Amino acid sequence: MSSSPSPSPALDTSTATYITPQQLAVMTVTSTASPVLSTSPSSAYSFAPAFSLADDVAALASEYSPMLLDVAPVPSTSNISTEVEILTKEHTQVRLAVSPRGWTVERIESNDPTVKLQCHDLIGSTFEDPEAVLLRVSPAFARAWQSRLVEQLEMLAS
Repeated sequence: MSSSPSPSPALDTSTATYITPQQLAVMTVTSTASPVLSTSPSSAYSFAPAFSLADDVAALASEYSPMLLDVAPVPSTSNISTEVEILTKEHTQVRLAVSPRGWTVERIESNDPTVKLQCHDLIGSTFEDPEAVLLRVSPAFARAWQSRLVEQLEMLAS
């Protein structure tokens, strides 16, 4: 009298609807309601809440201000910016576009031909976070970031 057990409804995949990672990212972005954050009260542009760009840029500017010369959103005709312009200590300008895929290098400008040559392959590449880009583009940022990391690890060890 052995009967095969019927599958649990939770495990029955015959009628399941599958969601791709891309669909999940869109659902997450569109279901997250946060207000549009302006860079300043008199700002002519603001950041879109999607992808938490405002939070990321604000954190980037405040956390890494000693390591960078400037971090600013790129003005947009739609008054919503999804691009960020970063000026490194070496005076290299990096423009990053933010999307659900990550931080994409749109442009790298430098008066130093070595930087242009070394960083040319990064254009069009997408990274998980802006620090990954900056570690490759700016030796000064990389040194300061690594120094800060060592300090934090030493604090944890003591």
